[in-house]
Order: sequence, then structure tokens, then C-alpha cells
Amino acid sequence: MNKFILGIATSCLFVVSALADTTNFGATVSFGKLEADGTNTTNSSGSAYGGAATSSNGDMDIPLASVFAEKEVELSAANIAFGIDLTPLTEEAKLGGGTGFDATVTIENQFTAYIQPSKALNDSMSIFVKFGYSRADIEVDDVSRQATSFGTVSTDAGASKTLEGPMIGVGFEKNDGEKFARIGVTHTDYDQISYTNSNSKVLTADAELTAIHLSFGKKF
Repeated sequence: MNKFILGIATSCLFVVSALADTTNFGATVSFGKLEADGTNTTNSSGSAYGGAATSSNGDMDIPLASVFAEKEVELSAANIAFGIDLTPLTEEAKLGGGTGFDATVTIENQFTAYIQPSKALNDSMSIFVKFGYSRADIEVDDVSRQATSFGTVSTDAGASKTLEGPMIGVGFEKNDGEKFARIGVTHTDYDQISYTNSNSKVLTADAELTAIHLSFGKKF
């Protein structure tokens, strides 16, 4: 279903191309706070299977950079842009799970398809809202220190996961002829992911990303 949503959004971009009044290209610098909470199970006494789950949460501030392309249709009441935003940078984090997981988690290739209606406030300023769906790749590597006095070391080599969820946002755009600048904020609520290792220990995580964006672009 989630891949279907991304497919429809991407298809709309190409369909709208025939109707678009302008094509927009640009780059964005973002400052975001990633908040996550989840659980991981430990070994139970006398068994290699997962025991009681322990909960944890945390957050981190991360800088991001992305590029985007849009097709914009000018209507009488408002403009509507259909866009794709790609974050080519890779973010890496170390997880120390004690009796749970020790691993390296890498997030890369975040892709967001979105619709952005906007309303002019005057000749050079407009306000916009943004609705989209984001998807990113997660690699879980360097899984280690899985042994406890009640269990054995796991044989996991790693795993690949997909992080995805809906995005909403709001902001302002300043136009100067063909050039434009935007400032806005978005919130992405990612779906829960889970990972089970060979000792039946389970890691689950929910993540949300709130970010402030500064964009510069040009209309063609």
C-alpha cells in the first residue's frame, strides 16, 4: 500500500508535466530533530529466546541537505506544485543495547513525493502547505555483543529495512523574478520498524522527524 502511494504520487508528477506552467529546481538546507522510542528484548534465564522487553527513547539534532524538482500549475485561486525531494546524504548512528542490541544503523536515500498548494499574499510573497510521503533505506550492520550469561552470541550479519511515513508542512515563499526562496517546517511520522535476531531478541522503533527548511530555487 505504501509503495502504491509513492507510485501514484510519482506518476502524478509526470502527468502534470503536460499541464505545468513552470518547472522548479532547487536545493534545501534543513535542521531537524529526530525523536525515537522503542523496545528491545533480552535473553530469558535458561533460554535463548527473547525475555522481557525494555523501553527506551531519545532524540538527536541532525543537519540535512536535499535537492528537489517540481512541476507547478498556476490556477486562478492558487498554485499547486507536484514535487520530488531527494536527500542524498547518509546518517549513521551507533546503538549500544547491553543485553539487547549493539549495532550500527545507517539511514540513506530518503525520497519524498509531495503536493504543495500555495496562495499569493502579494506580488512577491506566498504561503504554502505541503503534503507528502517519505521513504528511506535503513541498514543494520555490525551486530555484536549479543551474548549474556543466559544465552549465546547471535550469528546475525545484518539486515535491510525500509523507513517510511506521511509528511506535512507549512511555509512561506519569496519570489524575485525567476528566483525564489522558501522557509518552512515539516513533520514526518515514520511507521514502526522491527528487527529480530537469531537469538529471537526483538528491536522495535518508532521515529518522528521535525525539521526547519531553508530552500533556494529557480523557475523555468
